[in-house]
Order: sequence, then C-alpha cells, then structure tokens
Amino acid sequence: MDFDLILRGGTVVDPGQGVEGPCDVAFANGRVAAVAPDLSVTATEAIDVTGKLVTPGLIDLHGHFFHRGQPLFVDPDELCLPGGVTTAVDAGSSGWATYAGFREYVIQRAETRVLAFLHLATTGLATVAAGVGELEDFRFAQEERTRDALRRFPELLGLKVRIQRAATGEANALPALDMARRICDEAGTRLMVHISGTPIPLEAILERLRPGDIATHIFNGHEHGILDGAGQVLPAVRDAAARGVILDVAHAGVHFDVEVARAALAQGLPPTTLSTDMVRPAVARRMYDLLGVMSTFLALGLPLPEVIRAVTEAPARAIGQAGKLGALVPGACGDAAVLALEEGDFTFGDAAGHDIKAAQRFVPVLTVRAGRRWRRR
Repeated sequence: MDFDLILRGGTVVDPGQGVEGPCDVAFANGRVAAVAPDLSVTATEAIDVTGKLVTPGLIDLHGHFFHRGQPLFVDPDELCLPGGVTTAVDAGSSGWATYAGFREYVIQRAETRVLAFLHLATTGLATVAAGVGELEDFRFAQEERTRDALRRFPELLGLKVRIQRAATGEANALPALDMARRICDEAGTRLMVHISGTPIPLEAILERLRPGDIATHIFNGHEHGILDGAGQVLPAVRDAAARGVILDVAHAGVHFDVEVARAALAQGLPPTTLSTDMVRPAVARRMYDLLGVMSTFLALGLPLPEVIRAVTEAPARAIGQAGKLGALVPGACGDAAVLALEEGDFTFGDAAGHDIKAAQRFVPVLTVRAGRRWRRR
C-alpha cells in the first residue's frame, strides 16, 4: 500500500494508546493509516525523524483566536501550527451576537482546526480591550438567545463564563454562573468556568460543576484559589477532580502561579489538561505557547508521558473527540507533532515573579496536519 506521508524512526509517545517507543507513522487520505516499528511501505513523502518525539497533534484547550477585528486575540495559523498545535479551542471569544462572524471569517478559513465555546455574554470578550467587563452590565447575559445559538450551531463545544471580578463584578457573579448552569443543563452540553480572580468562594463555583465541565486557570495565585491558608489543596477541589471535573491550566501568565502548581503537584493533584489562554501578551505578562507550558510542567516534575497526555488524549476526551483527535491510531485524524527535547539552562516563570529552572525544553521540528507535512505559506 502506498501512503501520502510516513514519519520514520521516531519515538512515538501516545499515552492514550499506551504507546511509548520506536515506531513509524504513516498517513493516507488525511488520516492516520498505520503505526508500527519498521513499516515496509512506500509513501509520496518519507521523513526521517530519528531521535525525535512523535506525538498526536497537540490540542490547546484554551486560547483566543477571533483575531479578525479583535486586537487582543491571535491568528491560530501563526501561533499554533508552527508549534505542533493542530487543534485550537477558543474559550469564549464570541457570544451569540458575534459567533457567526467568528465562524465565517476565522474558523472556516483557518488551516488549524478551530473549535469553540460560546461565551454567555452577548458579544463575548469584545469589550475587554476597552477595559469593560463583559458581564458588568447583566443585560448582556441573554439566556434565551444563548440557548438558541447553541441549538443553531451544534458544532459549539459548550458554554464559557468568566466568574472574575473584572468580568462580572461581585453582584453578577453567582447570577451569571447559575444562568450558565441552566443553559448547559437544558442543552446537554459542557460548561467552562474561568475561576481566576473570582469574587466568590471557589467552593461555590465547584459545587455547580458536573462531570465533564471545565474549571480553567486552576493554578492561579489569586484570591479564592485552590489552596487554603495553610497551603493545602481544598477538599472541594479534590472532590471536583474525583467526580470528573476537568482541571485546566490556561497559563496566560497572569492566571498561573508556579508555587501553586508546585504545591498541588506535591500533594498529588496534577492538572487534567495543559493550555495557554493565548492572547497577544500585555506588558508584565510572562506568557508561553503550548510547548512552553509543557516545558514548565516537565520542569515541575510531571512525567513526560503525562505532559503529552495533557495536550493530546486528555483534551480530546474533554471535548468529546477521544479516538478522533489526540491519538495516533488508524482512522484518527491525520495530525501529528514532531518535537525535540533540547538540553540547556532554561527559566520558566509567572507574572508574580516566581521562576523555575529547567534542563530541557520542548522545541518544534515539524507538524503534520490532515495527513500532510504543514509548511508555512
């Protein structure tokens, strides 16, 4: 059998399939076609990746990609595909009044696979660049129109709401969360909640989350975080993890604290997923792309297979795409990342000024998208 592309000689790391070792990976018709050591096949293009890691295409579960007309947001083809990220999940950049434009002008035109959560706020995050919280005025939370958008656009992954003082103020925090909960329950979809800088106790948020919902910015260092006054993980956080709530990093610089993450890992609470909360970096932010976030957690002691799981199998499962995305198995979407582990003296940190030293970091080698080697246009 002839294939379109074959990657030869790499070390495949696919935790979802329990694979970690030397394998060739072949692609045909936009999908993974074969994974095995020393495949005796021919291909239109064969690439020697000996000494490199071969993983499923990486998934960034939290970024902001509605870049046409929104100055804070990024072009996924510029910032995702070069780093092995083949699936970019937009975390509520658009609301019911703006999603159709996002869909037409970004999602349908991008080479990157872009999937999206709808924001509870009518215009999504359009007001944030002007320093105005999207739900400070609760007239922008329109329950029936949001329900209608979820019905009209079934590809939407779910609903996003920011329970942050700068987004809702204090008065609108619980009403917004409860409205989002009602909508998701009626629609039978998942809820993603921003929990960094919340004006209400974290327990009040977590008790409203169901299995499969996402608590994003889980390792933030702000008020009402995951640690108690003695630095111990709150029981409510452990309970949420145990019942299947997704604990998502969404670094963003300002929503990640190295010391909170270090404490959580030491107490046996790893994140479910690693993500970036990618936006155009503001002054004083220490933001990283997904490979930088992965390198940070490798330096914090998360084992390499679990780092890879948190950007492949785990986010694919979180968005209902297990076995289709985030996997190198015949029939899965033909996406892959080829990475190297560079040795050196590196520093990763957060906006609070905490640093961690690293002896290794992930660097991109090449990206496979839909069964073909991706090349920058």
